[in-house]
Amino acid sequence: MAEPDDFGVNPVDTLAHVGDPTPAREHSVFWSHWMSALEGDAPSLVERHDGGTGVAQIDPTDETCTHAFESLGGVRIGARLQLPPGDTPIRVGLVSTHGYAVSKPIEARDPLFAPAAERGVAVLNIRIRGFAGSRLDTGDLQTPDADGLGWITRGLDHESDDVASAMHWVYPQAVADLFQACRALRRWLTGRGAGGVPLFLHGESFGGGLAVPAAAKLEGRGFDRARIDRLVLALPTMGDWPWRHAHPVRAGSGVEIQKLLARRPELGEIIRLRLRLLDSVVHAGRVRCPVLCKLAERDEIVPAPTAAAVFNALRVDPGRKWRFVVPHGHAETGMANARRHAEFERCMTDFLDPSREPIESMPAWLDRMNPGGDDAAASAS
Repeated sequence: MAEPDDFGVNPVDTLAHVGDPTPAREHSVFWSHWMSALEGDAPSLVERHDGGTGVAQIDPTDETCTHAFESLGGVRIGARLQLPPGDTPIRVGLVSTHGYAVSKPIEARDPLFAPAAERGVAVLNIRIRGFAGSRLDTGDLQTPDADGLGWITRGLDHESDDVASAMHWVYPQAVADLFQACRALRRWLTGRGAGGVPLFLHGESFGGGLAVPAAAKLEGRGFDRARIDRLVLALPTMGDWPWRHAHPVRAGSGVEIQKLLARRPELGEIIRLRLRLLDSVVHAGRVRCPVLCKLAERDEIVPAPTAAAVFNALRVDPGRKWRFVVPHGHAETGMANARRHAEFERCMTDFLDPSREPIESMPAWLDRMNPGGDDAAASAS
């Protein structure tokens, strides 16, 4: 298989890429509106079961979602709760979400987090609204229409130019789903005597894009003590839109946005504003917790320079964020690349280990953070 597009940028410059963190003029107005829509008690995490009604109703599009909670607009969000085995006590709560092209049942994610669960991590995997397992109230928002426009474009072309109209776009609604998942898990843990344990967050690709603003909005707000204590990002998307507009892609959700802009040129300014309001680079500056991030030297689904820009924008002390580099991101280009992705998963398990702080567990990985075991000093920003 051919190597992914490098957009004419070498690996060193790709990993050093910096985006513009300046918020849009309307940023504060929109996010105040968004936050006010989520005021109130934390949602309850409810077990789904045969014959259940309301939140407990099983979603036939993915019956392996064991639990659910209500998110923005009363939308029921499916989730799967994976607990530590046997008598292992819960020492951490972890919320995770999925990539954009998800197709397997949510139970397929169990093996990814089984090693962490064995160390005392209670994992809540969620399905964003409109994806299988979370379609009771929205229907299927994932399958592309006849023009090839899928989930990422739903509501993005709402014609009102009022800044609050960005709430019609499904993406900020999805950030709310992840935000509410953290609150729901914290409430569930509290009800079982584990309310004081740390709360971690994980997102890959599309999920990584969602995780950055969700973590930022939970930072310092005291929402049911749902502040994120550790964050894992992998190839995070939705960052550095000024760069992305100038560098078209040939696959992934970015293509759908390009098609929408071409189809609705009269709404170009509004669409670009909405993308800027949710730009992961802008929100990364509010993240303060330790972060482990997988980045690629080349990636044409999530352009590698833009993922690096998200990492580089994180306002985390250099000794508390770690960059794990793979040759190619969203591409199957051989066993060597696949092994690097698998190695990241093992590194992630150590990062999530509740018995050690990351500053204790990550030094053992420093000589493996870059392909080929490059200089360890270059692996941490």
